[in-house]
Amino acid sequence: MISGTQIEVLLNEDVPYGDLTTTAMGIADKPGFMAFATRSNVVVAGVEEAAAVLRGLGLEVEVCHRSGDVLLPKTLVLQTRGSAGLLHCGWKVAQNLLEYCSGIATRTHDMVVKGRAVNPHLQIAATRKNFPGTKSLSAKAVLAGGGIIHRLGLSESFLLFDNHHNFFSSPAQLFAAVAAARRKLPEKKICVEVKNFEDAVQFAQAGAHVLQFDKNSPEELREWIPRIREKYPVIVIAAAGGVNADNIQNYARTGIDLVVTSWVYFGKPADIAVCIQAS
Repeated sequence: MISGTQIEVLLNEDVPYGDLTTTAMGIADKPGFMAFATRSNVVVAGVEEAAAVLRGLGLEVEVCHRSGDVLLPKTLVLQTRGSAGLLHCGWKVAQNLLEYCSGIATRTHDMVVKGRAVNPHLQIAATRKNFPGTKSLSAKAVLAGGGIIHRLGLSESFLLFDNHHNFFSSPAQLFAAVAAARRKLPEKKICVEVKNFEDAVQFAQAGAHVLQFDKNSPEELREWIPRIREKYPVIVIAAAGGVNADNIQNYARTGIDLVVTSWVYFGKPADIAVCIQAS
């Protein structure tokens, strides 16, 4: 849930000194009503945060649907009552939260539905490439859409990239370090980014729990995965790099366990209609 401090920051960005228009027009104290509704099919998210912003202004709020609900067009999400001045102060902040979070949730849901249509146990994991400053909102939106979070940050997960390799003088030293890391972190999963079959096998031998193939084609994965699973049947295999709603079924059919994607964060916000009227 969004904190009081975060609410204050969001409101100060948009209305640091109140709404000049309603004040100048002499309607700031007049009672009014504001409703937020969907314009299209959407997985709604950010509802609780939008409601918290409106309540933080002293408005009465009724939440009609929760984050994660799959809604049809023209569905009422939340509504609020109060003075015209306060309604206009909360209008865009609440709408932006709903639209951006719901956009992420809807794209995530789209990938989940398409991927599981051909691979029922597939998981969609969103990366930490969210826009800076939006991690908590982005993560909640992904969860609302049925996805999971790949990594919350560097401190709680182990993921070996190519750039880490550059600090070792030989492959043998690198693979020995991976084996040592597994012993040092017995409660953690050792995840390694790989780009070809040979590297995948070597890291599996070194004790990796998860092989994350980066920017490989579905055709390559379809050839490699059965060969890897023949010797390492419980290893987790992920596909990352360029996977989106248009090609996810091609990747899902390869037998991967997990898609790692940033695609869900970047796209059109959901379209949430706002109606403000006098009451």
